[in-house]
Amino acid sequence: MGIELTGDEHLRALAALEAVVGNNDDGLVALAGGASERPLPALLAAYGQHTLHRVLIAAFGIDATMDHDETGRLVAEINADPMARIVFLLTDALHNQAALAGDDPATAKLIGGSILGAIHAFTDADNHDALTLLRALRNEVLRVN
Repeated sequence: MGIELTGDEHLRALAALEAVVGNNDDGLVALAGGASERPLPALLAAYGQHTLHRVLIAAFGIDATMDHDETGRLVAEINADPMARIVFLLTDALHNQAALAGDDPATAKLIGGSILGAIHAFTDADNHDALTLLRALRNEVLRVN
């Protein structure tokens, strides 16, 4: 279930999501990245998949202290759960949308909006709460790096 992102990619994705919440199109253009970076739509799709999978893992109570059998049982529950299946379909759709988008900041904004909408569906976070969550996620990345 893991999507590998560097610390810098996490921070760039979080900044892009903050720009989406703030309807800051200029900020999204500035975050588009250079030739050596993932296009912003692809980065947001990867970040969305990473984050939504983490939400599912937490929602189903999976943690690193569990034995293999217990983890396997809970992963099977995730795979059978209709809401989890919708998350998997959403993240797949975001990747497909990103693959067609290239560097388009308008598509990055749509993908970011979908990620925020999915987070809202799990947490009932409004835009203010979403900004608080994004700041907390940024602080977590900065502590690790």
